[in-house]
Parts: sequence; C-alpha cells; structure tokens
Amino acid sequence: MERLRVGVIGAGTIARVAHLPHYQSHPDVELAALADLDALRARKLADEFGAKAVYTDAQAMFKQERLDAVSICTPNRTHAELVQTAFAHGVDVLVEKPLCSDAEDAERLVAAAEGAGRICMVGMTHRFRSDVQAVKRFLDAGDLGRLYYVRAHILRRRGTPAGWFTDKSKSGGGCLMDIGVHALDLAWWMVGMPDLVSVSGQLVQGIGRYQTLMASRWQSSDAANQENQVFDVEDFATAYLRFAGGLVMQLEVSWAVNGPQDDALKVDVFGDRGGITLDPPVFYGEHNRVLTESRLSVEGNDFYRDEIYHFVDCVQRRQQPLCTVQQGQKVVQMLLAIVRSAETGREVRL
Repeated sequence: MERLRVGVIGAGTIARVAHLPHYQSHPDVELAALADLDALRARKLADEFGAKAVYTDAQAMFKQERLDAVSICTPNRTHAELVQTAFAHGVDVLVEKPLCSDAEDAERLVAAAEGAGRICMVGMTHRFRSDVQAVKRFLDAGDLGRLYYVRAHILRRRGTPAGWFTDKSKSGGGCLMDIGVHALDLAWWMVGMPDLVSVSGQLVQGIGRYQTLMASRWQSSDAANQENQVFDVEDFATAYLRFAGGLVMQLEVSWAVNGPQDDALKVDVFGDRGGITLDPPVFYGEHNRVLTESRLSVEGNDFYRDEIYHFVDCVQRRQQPLCTVQQGQKVVQMLLAIVRSAETGREVRL
C-alpha cells in the first residue's frame, strides 16, 4: 500500500501539538507539505516534523502537490473555503472544529462532500478520549434507562485565549465557538445525537480584557497574534436546549468568570434507571433498593493521536469517520441557534 500524502494548512499551536507529530509518527503517512501565511513559522515546523515542502499559499499547495488528505488548522472563518478547495482537488479533509461558522456554508460543505465522494471529518477530539468511550458504552447499552437531562460545562476562571479568537471577523464567535462547541458536541453525541427542537441562549462579555497577574492562558505561537487587540465576542455563554423525545440539555461555558475554576469538560447524564458523570467517570444507580456508585476504571489515552490515526484509517478504507460532516453541520446549526436566541432575547424553535 502506498503511503498517504498528507498536507497541513496552518502552522499554529493545534497543528504543532495535535496534527503534525501524529502524521509524522504514522507509518502509512508521508507529510508532504505545510502551508501557512508566515513562511518562517511554516519552515520551522516543517523542519521539526519532516514536511517535504512549505507554501505560503494553500491554493498553490493544492495545485502543485499530489495530496491524498489534508488537515485544516486555521481560523474558523477560513474553514469553508479551504474545505471546498480540497474537495475540488480530490483531497479528503480533517477540519478543526467547528466545521464553519455559517449555516449556508455548512449546508454547502455537506453537499460538496457527498457530491465529490470525499471524506470530511470534523475535529471533535473529545470523542476519542478513553473515558468518554467507556461512558458511551453505558449509554449505548441503555443502562441509564430513559434519558431526560444532560448538562455540560467548561468554566475557566481566567483563560481567555490570545489573538484571533476574540476577533469575531476571524473566529465567528467567542467562547461558544471555541470551547462551547466541544461541550455541546460531546454531550449531544453521548446521548445519541437527538434532533434539536428549541433553544434559549445567552451570550455575555462579562469580564472582557483583564490584566490579572499570574493567570495562565493559551498563547499563540505567532508573535504577531498574541494580543487581544479586537475583543468583540462573548466570554460566557449558556443555553437550555430541548430535543425530540423530551431530553433537555443545560450548557455553560466561559473563558473568564468570577467563580470556581472547572476547566475540565464535565458532562452529567440522568436517566430513570441510572446516571453517569464524566470527569470522574462514575455510574450512579440502585441495586437491591440500595443506592450505589461505581467508579469506572479507565486508562488514559493520547486522544489526539487516536483522532489522527482514525482519520488516516478512514481515508485508507474509504469509511465515514466518527465525526462526519453531516454531524458537524448539525452542531453548527445548534451553535447558531444559541446565538440567534441570545441576539433576539427569546427562545428559538427549529
């Protein structure tokens, strides 16, 4: 079997941490090219991870390289055009979350992927965690009975990322599009991806820019992208979502909040025969009319590695991935429904 020729667009932190090292380590992958607007940054990463060629123009990369697959690791607003370009050149895609930040773009990407027969996987990394996979087994087996409530949250006390994340023209939104997408997608996927009926949401810029001493934050690897010069997005988001079948979800996410730090992605699911939590993974039930708690024994895994290897396997086998473009579209629809509810100050029905 010939090795897959893979390209990566975007030489930022997520590419360096999650994509490049695992393409490099995969025995069936040749890291053919890396594209980034910053030639020096791209060359540095290409040398570190053994990429054969460097481009400052992704269009030129697609025209000159014979690629089988590509990872798109660029700001949210650029995703749709780059995915379309990849499809036009017969290239399969792993695109970082969210799929895009526009409902019409999401619809077009689904149609384009299906029309071109291309694989398009959305980088919903948390689905690949071993503890998540263990909890999902309980849910899929029906051990909780009828599900009626799920809550998901990530609450940072002071963790607003630097750079383009706070610029709506590049990110499409604040903490909801950044970390909220992970919480929403994971909880929704864990409970079986039911259809959304209605949503009531609220977006708030509560803390905004801050000068807090000794507070850690995500820092861009691009020296020119390390300040929040533009800050026109929310840093707190909450939503109450109703799904078909009667299940409801409470979502809370923050980059910065005056409350306890709870940076891990928490998901709790309640059913009429049992409940289960993530972080820590515990099953709550009743046995012989006595309340019980069962801690799940799960070894941790490198979920970034498992995500990349899964994508490579799907490209090789021509199989749909764990996180499909159709699912990515539905997540975008839910995110935008939350935004619309917040903007209008009323519940939105789908």
